[in-house]
Amino acid sequence: MDQDQVKQALLEMIDSNGKRGRKWFFPKNVDNQYKILANMTLKEILIYIFPAFLISIGIGFIPPYNSWVFWFIKAIFIVFIIVIPVVYVNYRPVKFRDNIRSKDFFKEFLDYRKKKKMYFVKPKNTFLD
Repeated sequence: MDQDQVKQALLEMIDSNGKRGRKWFFPKNVDNQYKILANMTLKEILIYIFPAFLISIGIGFIPPYNSWVFWFIKAIFIVFIIVIPVVYVNYRPVKFRDNIRSKDFFKEFLDYRKKKKMYFVKPKNTFLD
């Protein structure tokens, strides 16, 4: 580093308001989970995707094996069985928040619906004011 870069770094550390030190910020899209495959954690793969693959394999073993019509129908079911959990885990319903996924959104939505609501009603006066 040359002197100009060091000088610029020191000037950035001293704020014009007299505050000294580093400016701290928290990014909007912070996620503390380790992603294994296709933006999914190992737990999500084992809970949602692995059972879908097992069910798909079971559907693939259903006879008859020699008719292309039945293979086409089974292929449609297999694609839907695999795509639905992947979309459920990876879809982001809130456009500007990448750390909120559809499974979290649905869980919060259902918890909110179960929560007891409070309603405030203005009392009726028996006398006219």
